[in-house]
Amino acid sequence: MMTHAVDENGWSLGLVSPFEATEAFSLFSPESPAIVDEKRWSHQARTFFDAELALVGSKSYPSGASPITDRFALTISVKGSAPVDVTVITLPVDRTKALREAATRAVIAMGGAGFDALLTRAKRIWQVRVEPAAPEGRALLTAAILASTLLAPILAPDGSIFGVKGARERLEALRSRA
Repeated sequence: MMTHAVDENGWSLGLVSPFEATEAFSLFSPESPAIVDEKRWSHQARTFFDAELALVGSKSYPSGASPITDRFALTISVKGSAPVDVTVITLPVDRTKALREAATRAVIAMGGAGFDALLTRAKRIWQVRVEPAAPEGRALLTAAILASTLLAPILAPDGSIFGVKGARERLEALRSRA
């Protein structure tokens, strides 16, 4: 995993550009702050996904401030497997025209199903990069955990869009193939 420069709060320095839609699971969050809530995310991972999730490094948010964009790594593990680092970035939705267009196409293809309303409320994108060397499903598992806390629909690298239930179904399909 590439390391990158961070400031005294652990916020990423330099330009953070979105990943291509085919390289990451993209979450469309209605919340605008770019705050990593490691405690909540870790609890969600243990309680509802039987996984362990931890932030690599640390983040602080003095005076309640948060960065406009950020990049960081999370370590994810499931019982019986080694921990894996995944890269996550976050940026305002208005900086992600191509992702918004891809999500809109996915919603139209499925006939809306309420995801159209969720997309219009999105203020922030969180992307979990699909790391080629990581075990299959680690990025999806991380995306599912984040989506369940951020209340965000997930645009998959294959161009489909779904919620936490759809992510769970995909994770179960991966487990049954293993």
